[in-house]
Amino acid sequence: MVNKKILISLVIVILLSLFFFIADYREKIANAEITRQQLSLLETFDVFTNTDERLVELLANGNNQAWLHLAKYHADTNANTAYQLGEYFLNLQQVVAAQLWYQEAIRQQHNGARLALSNIYFDRQQYADIKPLLLPILTDEKALALLYELALYQGDLGFIHAYKSKLAQGSNALLFNELDFFSVFNQKVEQTTNKQNIEQIIAQNSTCSVDVQLFATNLAGLRHGQQLISSFEHHKLAKYICLQTPIYIAENTVNCQHLATEKISCNASVWMSRTDINTRYLGVIVEQGKANVDNGIMYLDQQDNLDVLVHELSHFIGFVDEYPLPKQHQKCQEFQQTPFAHNLVVIADFYQGERDMLRAGILSQVPWRSLIKDSTPILSKHQQGWKLATPIEYKNEIGLFTTASCHINGVTQAFKPLYHRTKLEYFELAFPEKYLNIMTLAPKQYLMPSYHFNMSRDLAVEGKLDKASEVLQATMFN
Repeated sequence: MVNKKILISLVIVILLSLFFFIADYREKIANAEITRQQLSLLETFDVFTNTDERLVELLANGNNQAWLHLAKYHADTNANTAYQLGEYFLNLQQVVAAQLWYQEAIRQQHNGARLALSNIYFDRQQYADIKPLLLPILTDEKALALLYELALYQGDLGFIHAYKSKLAQGSNALLFNELDFFSVFNQKVEQTTNKQNIEQIIAQNSTCSVDVQLFATNLAGLRHGQQLISSFEHHKLAKYICLQTPIYIAENTVNCQHLATEKISCNASVWMSRTDINTRYLGVIVEQGKANVDNGIMYLDQQDNLDVLVHELSHFIGFVDEYPLPKQHQKCQEFQQTPFAHNLVVIADFYQGERDMLRAGILSQVPWRSLIKDSTPILSKHQQGWKLATPIEYKNEIGLFTTASCHINGVTQAFKPLYHRTKLEYFELAFPEKYLNIMTLAPKQYLMPSYHFNMSRDLAVEGKLDKASEVLQATMFN
C-alpha cells in the first residue's frame, strides 16, 4: 500500500513538473526566447499541441515577433512553414530573405514555393533560372501559364507549340484564347514578297487613311498594345489612323540592339519573312527603350502611354516635332525647296523687297496658307528689311510662328502654324483641332514612307542589294 502511495505521489510530481515545464517553455515561445533544443524537448513532451498549432495561435494573437522566432526553427523540417516565411519576407519587400526561405521550402518539395520563387525571378528578369524550377511541376496549371509567359520572352516557339493543347484545358483556357487572339500560335511564315501579294494587301486594307499593324515581343507588351488601341479609339486621330490587333513576334527575331536608355532600334530586314502584314506602317512594342518613329516603323516600350502613342503616330501622317531636333536632322540643314510637313516650314527669316510680293512668295511654301487670314501679318519691318514671324498680338490666329525645331542646328529657322505649344512639343498637351484642319487640306501629302523603305535600307546595309531593290519595286504604297 505504501509503495502504491509513493508511486502515485511520484506520478503527481512528474505531471506537475511536466506541466510547469510545458508552461515555462510556452512562455518562452510567447516571449520569442525559446531555443532550438528547448523546442525539440517541448515537441517531445507536449502531446496536446504541436508547433504548427502554436504558430497559428501566435498569428491569431498578433504576436508576430514570437511567430517569426518560432517559424525560423520549425522551417528546417517543415516545408509549409518555410514557404510562409518566404511569403512573410516578400510582403515586407525583403526579397533576398524571401528567396532563401522559398529555396528551403523547395528543398522540402513544396510546389507553391517553386511558383513564388519563379515569379521573383521573372520580375528580376532572371529568366534562365525559371525553367528548371517549373518543369518538374508542369502539370500545375499556374506553372504552365508562367512557362508560357517565359517562352514568349525567350521566343521559345518549340515550347509554345508543344504544350498548346494542354494550355487550352482547365483554368488556362482563357490564357490560351488570349494568346490565340494575339496570333501567338500562328508563327509559321514564308519568305515571299511580290507585286501580286502587295496588290492583294492593299485591296484588304481598311477605309482608314493610315493603317498600323502592332507587334509586341512578350505578353505584357501584347496586352499593353491592346490597351493602347482601346484608349486610342476615343482620340480624334482615330478617324484617320487605324491600329490593328497586336501580333506576337519573338524578341530575338526583331533583333533590337539599343540600350534601355537609348532610342529603340531594331533590324527591319526581318520583316521580309512576314506575309501576315496588310498595312503601310508597323508599330513594334518592346520591353524597354525610348519611343521614336523611323520612317515606316514606330517603336514604343511597354511603359509608353496614350500621349506618347499619339505623338509618334502623328509623325506617320506628316507632323514633325516642334522641340529641338538633332543637329544633323536633314530638314534643318538648309531651307526647304518644297513643303515637307503639315505643321512645319524651314524658310528664310529675313527678306528684302515689296511686302505683298514677298508674302505671296512665302505663302506658296506654306501648307496651311489657305487658313491664314489676309488680316494676319507674317512680316514685320526690320532694319534688314522684313523679318518673318506673325506678331504675338495675333497669337490666337493661324500664322507663321517661330519654333525650336532647328535651334540646335543654328543654321536655319523653322516656323509652325500656332503660337501655343502643342503635343508635337510636349507629349502631355492636346493635339490641336486646327492641326487636323490643316491635315485635311492634303491628308496624304506628307505621309511617311511605308515600312518597306526600312526593309530595303537595312537589306542594303547587309549587302543584299538585289533583295533591297526587289522590296522597293514590289511596294505599291505611294
